[in-house]
Amino acid sequence: MMYGALLLVVLVALSAFFSGAETAFTSLSSMQIERLSSEKGSRGRMISRIMRRSELLLGTVLIGNSLANISASAIATELTIRYFGSRSIGYTTGALTVIILIFAEVTPKRFAIGFNESVCLHTVRVITFLSWLFRPVIWVVSAMSSLLSRLIGERKRRGLTLEGLLHMVNLAENLGIVASRETRMVKSIFRFNDVAVQAIMTHRTKVFSIEMRSRISDAVGEIGSHGFSRVPVYDEHPEKIEGIVHLRDVVASLAAGRASSRLEEIMVKPLFIPTTRKIDELYADFKREKTHMAIVLDEYGGLAGIVTAQDITEEVLGELREEHAEATPEKIRPDGDGAFLVMGDTPIYQVNDFIGLSLPQRKRVQTIAGYLAELLDRFPVERETVSVPGALFVIEKIASNRVVSVRCIPREVEAVPGER
Repeated sequence: MMYGALLLVVLVALSAFFSGAETAFTSLSSMQIERLSSEKGSRGRMISRIMRRSELLLGTVLIGNSLANISASAIATELTIRYFGSRSIGYTTGALTVIILIFAEVTPKRFAIGFNESVCLHTVRVITFLSWLFRPVIWVVSAMSSLLSRLIGERKRRGLTLEGLLHMVNLAENLGIVASRETRMVKSIFRFNDVAVQAIMTHRTKVFSIEMRSRISDAVGEIGSHGFSRVPVYDEHPEKIEGIVHLRDVVASLAAGRASSRLEEIMVKPLFIPTTRKIDELYADFKREKTHMAIVLDEYGGLAGIVTAQDITEEVLGELREEHAEATPEKIRPDGDGAFLVMGDTPIYQVNDFIGLSLPQRKRVQTIAGYLAELLDRFPVERETVSVPGALFVIEKIASNRVVSVRCIPREVEAVPGER
């Protein structure tokens, strides 16, 4: 009986080995595999190779685990009948089930999750050897499994995606690994090639410009009072932008005694871009053209707004307000009772990130004001409510045919009467 009990203990230990190895290998992330392969020598490379053959790894640990459990059950049954009689088989089965569950399943798997890299490094040689030993059986089992999977409609496993990366960043923030500010920066960088300039530009109604035939002596005071280093200049109509004037050129002209000269003499040719241009492409345009401002045109060639290199920087780092500039309201801020006050020109993705919504972002609509107008199929009016998945929006303020601000009330907050 002593040898039988000892063999039973060995089989339970083997079951624990295979259970832990399975959990350790399957819990490795792509980044962990790459790091182990580059830093841990031959064992790291073995881990990388066997992880590329997932069916071989899975077949090895499952066959080994099944053999150990079945053998343990058979030996326990034989010992029970020999020493206690067949009537005690039920008690033995129950006791063995509890032992395997605690010592061969739950405990080793919990340990393997916490120390997956260490477990993989110490077991990879054994698993690799057994994969060669069990290979004929694995081939047969894999072939039958693949056939059944195709019959029931197997879905291909998706690799690492941008959405998955963003979920990882959110998880890191929730665990306290990164700060919320760092999370917003990382998300902004990931979306760098998906955000159109329409989402970050200064709308034409807010653009300060000056007539190109204005004298430098007359324009310098007005330019200086607004505190801009670059100013668009127009021909007769503010929406007909013809160039950009640099404050340094204005000051240099004054110093050279050319105060009576006109702005058109010192203006530079502007960079014109469509509203659909992505900000990563715009950044490349700025570097190529050695400029820091672009004029944004709508689909009809009319002025949509302007965008600067600082707008791109702020998209990643947050707003960078100059010393003497007037404070501008935050794009999104709490408004009491769990609601939020949102500026109409806030990009949709920022609303999703900050409030936790899943509003779709379309090619033609980048801001929350445009999104709500598209839902209504007309221009909204003040105090009007618009229901969206997960929230209720109330139009707070409209000025110059533009939605200035809206109030967002998440669904978990008490709904406002008169919901649309």
